[in-house]
This record gives sequence, C-alpha cells and structure tokens, in this order.
Amino acid sequence: MSKIIRFEAFLRIPNFFYRSVGVDLWNTDGGPLQDAVFYFGLLNVNVWLLSELVFAVLMVSKNFIQATMTLSYAGFVLVGSIKMYFMWRKKADMTRFLQLMNDIFPRTEQQQKIMHLRRHLRQSTIVMSGFAMMFMVLIWTYNLYPYMQRQIYDRLLDVRSVNKTLPYESYIPWNWHEHWTFYLYYTLQSIAGYHSASAQIASDLVLCAMATQMIMHYEYVAQKITEYQPQVGADSGSKTELSNDKELNSQSFATLEHEAYCKDMQFLCDIIAYHANVLSLSDIMNEVLGVPLLVNFMTSSFVLCFVGFQMTMDAEPDYMVKLFLFLFSSLVQICLICQYGQSLIDSSSNIAHAIYNHDWVHSHVHYQRMLVLVAARAQKPAMLQATSFVRISRGTITDNSTFYHLTISIRLTSPLPNFLRFTGKEGC
Repeated sequence: MSKIIRFEAFLRIPNFFYRSVGVDLWNTDGGPLQDAVFYFGLLNVNVWLLSELVFAVLMVSKNFIQATMTLSYAGFVLVGSIKMYFMWRKKADMTRFLQLMNDIFPRTEQQQKIMHLRRHLRQSTIVMSGFAMMFMVLIWTYNLYPYMQRQIYDRLLDVRSVNKTLPYESYIPWNWHEHWTFYLYYTLQSIAGYHSASAQIASDLVLCAMATQMIMHYEYVAQKITEYQPQVGADSGSKTELSNDKELNSQSFATLEHEAYCKDMQFLCDIIAYHANVLSLSDIMNEVLGVPLLVNFMTSSFVLCFVGFQMTMDAEPDYMVKLFLFLFSSLVQICLICQYGQSLIDSSSNIAHAIYNHDWVHSHVHYQRMLVLVAARAQKPAMLQATSFVRISRGTITDNSTFYHLTISIRLTSPLPNFLRFTGKEGC
C-alpha cells in the first residue's frame, strides 16, 4: 500500500528556511531563541543595507562601476529585508491561509490518486530543491569569494598580493583592514547575506508550494466537470435511459428522473462551492504575498540592469563568474514566479473549456443555466498579483526584460565616459 502524503510534505523545504530566519511557518511560539534569531537577523541585514547605500552614494562620482555593483547588492538585500519583515508581520495571516489550504487537502489514498498528488509533489520538490540550491550556491560564492581569492592567489599560488576585503563593499568610517574587527564584519556580512537569501527562498518557495496545490485543485475541478455524465435529460426520451426495466409505470419513471435531477444538481452545487472556495484561497494568497512580490519585481529590473552593465566591462574570469551567477539567479527567480503565475491562469481558465466539452447538451435546463454561471466565472481566471499593480504571467518576464535589454543596448552602442572606465581591480 502506497503511503498517504501529508500536507506538510509540500512545506518541508520552505519551513526550513523560515526557521533559519527566526520565523515559524505555523505561527507557533518558538521561544526567546527564535525571536532573538529574527530580530538579530533583521537588524544585521538593515545595518549592512544602510552601509551599502552610503558607500554607493559616496562612490558614484569616484568609481561608478563599483557603485553600481554595490547597488546590486543593496537591491538583493532590500528584497530579503522586506520579505523578512512581511514574513513576521503576516505570519498570522499565513498560518490562517495554510490552515484553509490544509482543510481542502485530499486525505485518502483514492483522492490523492485522482488528483495526481504524488506527481505534483514530486515536481514541486524538484523545483524547490533546485531553486534553493541555486540561491545557496550564489550567496556562499559571494560570501567566500574574498577569502578563497586571498587563499588561492596570495598564499597557494603566490602570484599576487590580495588585500583583506569584505564580501560586500560597505561604508565603515574607520580602518578595519588590519584590525580584529575585520573578522567580525566578515562574519556579520556573511550572516546577513545568508539571511537575505533565506528570506527570499522561504517566501518564494511557499508561493511555489501553494501555487502548485492551487493548480492541482483547479485541474481537479476541470477533470470532475469533464468526466461527469448528467443523469437526466431535458426531453422525455431520456427517461428510457434511466432504467432497464421497461415495465416500470410513469410514476416510477418520474421518481427516477427526480432522483437523477437531484443528483445532477447536487454535483453541480458541490463543484461550484469547491470552485468558489479555491478562488477565495487564491485571493488570500495574493493578500499575504502581494507586497513582497511587488518589491521583488520593482527591484529586479534595476538589479538585472546593474549586473548586466557590470558584465559588459572587462574583468577577471572569476569575477565574471560571480556576475553570471547573480544574473542567472535573478532571472531564474523572476521566471519561476512568472511560470507559476501563468500556470495558475491556465489551470483556472481550463475550467471554462471543461464546461464546453462537458456533455451538457441533453441535461436539464436548470443544470445548463447553472453551468453558464460557472463558465462565466471561469472567464476571469485566478492569477498571482503583486498587489493591484502587477499581474504576474509570462508576459511579466517580457516587461522586465524590455527595460533590461534597453539599458544594455544603450550601454553597448554608446561611448563610455572616462570616469566610468573599468580599472580591472574592482571586486578584489
């Protein structure tokens, strides 16, 4: 006998990253240690965010290239900081949303098989694991890059001297290079980078897990409508299909037809209630995750532009690898969210197609009229919304890429002023 899948299986990976930043996904009391982890992480992230912004402002007129790279870091940290804050502020709403999703989760093995739950869980786990691994590779590449660069070039190969540098350029108003505070700052910046990445991973993976279940429920509604055969027709000829006993009198036929009519209407009432419940859960998901998604899309275009601008410069190969990882991770993050948004639109819209393909022609007129209402509601698909400003779909990728492509095209076709020329030493 195959094992019954629990609702928590979809949230195993997101819950790990939620706890790593000091927030419990189920809003249970984690004690003072969990609160300390959250407040320390949030304070640490915002202190370094402020330091990076000050550094970028001071460097704009001196070294524009380095300033743009620092702004890329600041954009990444800003998204993580806001997601951490909303994870804490919306944790009660998130818990309520998860409980509502848990209420409609299929419990029996037969239900899970009908809804293809195992396939959805497998796909979701692969996507979430790959996404989390990609972001961890990114953040620890940046965290360990100065240390590994110094160990390899200075001590192992002895080809050149590499000064002590922090993972992320920040404004510190005293000389820390040859002081013990260097190791403290290095550790704090690495922790801030990890917390920022974990907050983004946790928020995005909860979205992926719940969007996967939403898609599963919409597909189930469409499947049930397509497969259901109305038990009674609108004309008297359908009565002969209700029974194989030709000797039944008219009263028996009327009773059978009434029972079939009640069965049809009960099916339709149940499926309409189920559909309405899933639609309301889609709205709740947008309320909980809308603002972090909006910030994500607002900063993504600028981060992509800054990183792409850096990649048009001449730089060392290892530095280009860092830039490529940053650019690739940012693109994958946006594409992943947009793909789930598009899948949600498609799956909810398919309910209207399922009604059209449904065997409704010979059904009762009351049944047909109620189907029209379901089809009309399905014409307005459910979708991911970054508040009311951005409706997320594959078209959103195009909107973000247009600004990025325009900026890079201007850079490649325009002469570079002298104060923007790359010296070959940035990032060391």
